[in-house]
Amino acid sequence: MNLLSINSRITLLGAVAPADVISLTANSSVNRESILNSLQTSFQFPDYFGGNFDAAYDLLLDQVDTLKQATVWRFSIDSKAAVDEQALACWQQLMEDLIDYASVKGIELDVELYIKSC
Repeated sequence: MNLLSINSRITLLGAVAPADVISLTANSSVNRESILNSLQTSFQFPDYFGGNFDAAYDLLLDQVDTLKQATVWRFSIDSKAAVDEQALACWQQLMEDLIDYASVKGIELDVELYIKSC
């Protein structure tokens, strides 16, 4: 499985994930639906959330706007999960765009992806 593009600014970790990790896996799969549902639940998106990466980006911009200090967002996927590589690439691009936005605002936002053993 080719998890992240070679030039990613997302830290890929094989360590035990901390308690505050957001799992992108649901029903042994990492796909568009599992990723967006995880984001919606973890970041408490409103009911009108459109269920797509563009809407997630807009709502996560609001989250970044509230940050007052360096922040780490931690995510995980199960190592044996079936991964939709296109959906994971969309998540990666979303996270990198948010890192860029935070940087422009003078906020350090780091994103970590833990690979959990099942």
